Amino acid sequence: MKSFAPPFAIVLALAAFAFAGPVEAPAATPPAAAAKRFPMGRPGELKARLLGSPSAPEAAAWALEYAGLLEIGRLDPPARAAERLWAARVGLAAAGPKAPERKRLQELMASLEGAPLDSIPIKRAAEGLTRVGVVVPLSGRYERYGKTFVNGIRLATEEHNRDWEPTLHLILHDSEGDPLIGARKARWLLKDHGVSVIVGELFTANTAPLAAATQVIGAILLSPSATNERLATLGEGVFQLHLGPWASANALATHLGGQFPKGTAALLVAPGPDDSTRALLVADACRRAGIGIVGVEKIPGDASDATKPIGALRAKNPNALVLLAPAKTVGVVAAQLPSSWPGVRVYGFDDLDPEGLNREARAALEGATLFLSDYALAGALRDSFEVRYQQSYGEAPTRMAVRGYLAGLAIARAVEGGAATASMLREALRAQVYETEEGRTFRALRPVVPAFAERLVIRGGRAVNPDAPTPAPPAKSETKPGTP
Repeated sequence: MKSFAPPFAIVLALAAFAFAGPVEAPAATPPAAAAKRFPMGRPGELKARLLGSPSAPEAAAWALEYAGLLEIGRLDPPARAAERLWAARVGLAAAGPKAPERKRLQELMASLEGAPLDSIPIKRAAEGLTRVGVVVPLSGRYERYGKTFVNGIRLATEEHNRDWEPTLHLILHDSEGDPLIGARKARWLLKDHGVSVIVGELFTANTAPLAAATQVIGAILLSPSATNERLATLGEGVFQLHLGPWASANALATHLGGQFPKGTAALLVAPGPDDSTRALLVADACRRAGIGIVGVEKIPGDASDATKPIGALRAKNPNALVLLAPAKTVGVVAAQLPSSWPGVRVYGFDDLDPEGLNREARAALEGATLFLSDYALAGALRDSFEVRYQQSYGEAPTRMAVRGYLAGLAIARAVEGGAATASMLREALRAQVYETEEGRTFRALRPVVPAFAERLVIRGGRAVNPDAPTPAPPAKSETKPGTP
C-alpha cells in the first residue's frame, strides 16, 4: 500500500472542513428497501442505503451526509479518504444536473481524486462489509468439515438477508487443507474481491498465514476453531470462536446447579498443569452456581490404585464427582468406581469420552456426563436450526455446522448493529469478546445466541446427546430361522 505524502493530509483537512456541518437527511426510504430493516446507527444505515439503492433520488443526499459523518472522519487516513471518495462517486452518479448536493459532491471528489490511494481501500469502500471471504477445505481429507461449516454460515447469512440490509454474500475459496494455498486464496479475496473480513481456517497451523495477510491491510479475521492464543498477537483484528476451559467449567457448574440445587461436589484431579488449572475454574464456577466443593483429591498420573482418594471423597458424601484427568487415568479410576463408590454420579470433560477407553471403563462410566469443547445451540433455537438445516441439506447438522452458524451470526449482528467498515466491525466484535482473562487473551467471541458447551451422556458405552430420542429397538423379523 502506498504511503500518504504530507500535502495530502492538508487536502483531507480541507475536505473535512468543506463538508462538515449539518446536512439535510434523506426525505424518504426507497420503496424497494421498505420491507427490510436497516442497521442501527447512521453510518451503517447510510452505507446500506447507498449499497442497496445507489440510483435512488435520495442517494446524493445520503452520500453527502455519509461523507461528513464524524464516524467516517475518525477512520484512518486511507480508509477515510476511500469512503468519502466512494460516497462522492455514488452520489454524483445519482444526482441530477440541478441537485443541490451536486456542487459539494464535486468539490469533495475533486479534493480526493488525486490522492495516492491504493486500489485495496477503494475496493473495500465500494463493497463495505457485504462480501465475506471464507477460506476452508472444500476438497480432500477435510472436505466434510469445510462443507458442513459453510452450510452453517450460509444459514446465518440467509437469516440476515431475509430481514436486513445490506445483503451479505459469501465468497468461498478452497484451502485444500494446505496453509500455503489458504494464504494465497486469502490474498485474492483481499486484493481482487475487496473483502474486509475473512472467516477461516479450521486448523490452527493453517490460520496463522490468513491472520498475517489480513492484518497487513487492516482487515478482520474470524477463526472458527483455532486454539492457539498467539494468533491474537498477530493483530487487533484477529478473533476466535474459541470455547475455552472457563466456558465449559461454567456449563458444568450451571448443570450441577440445576440438578442439585444447593448441592455439593467433590473433585478428583490429576496433577498435570491443565487439569489443575481446570480444577480451579470448576471450583470457582461451582461456588458461583451455589454448589459447594466438599473435597479435592489428587491422583498421580501413573497410579494403578485410586481406591484411597476415591474413598476419601466418598466419605464426604457429595452429590457429584468431577473427574479431571487424562484419558489413561480416567480409565484406571473408572474401572475402580463400581467397587469403591457404586452409584456415584460422574461428571467431566472431553477425557471422559468412552471412545478411547476400554470396555470395563466404558461400562463403569455408564450415565456419566461430559462437556465438550464444542458449542451446542440451546432450547428452541437448537430445534429450529436442526429443522432448517435438515430441510436445506438433507442431514443433521454437525459440530462444524454449528460453528459456521455462530461465526456467521457474529458478523451479521455486528453489521446489523451499525458496523459499516473494517474498523467498525473490529470494534463491534470486541464488544462480543468474553469478559475474562482467557477470553481477552484469545480474543474469543461469545455466541450472540444461546449456545453452551455441548453436553453428552454415556449410554451403552457411547457418548450421546441426552435430549435425543432413544432409538426404537429393531422390529423382529418374521422370517423363520434358516430361511434365506
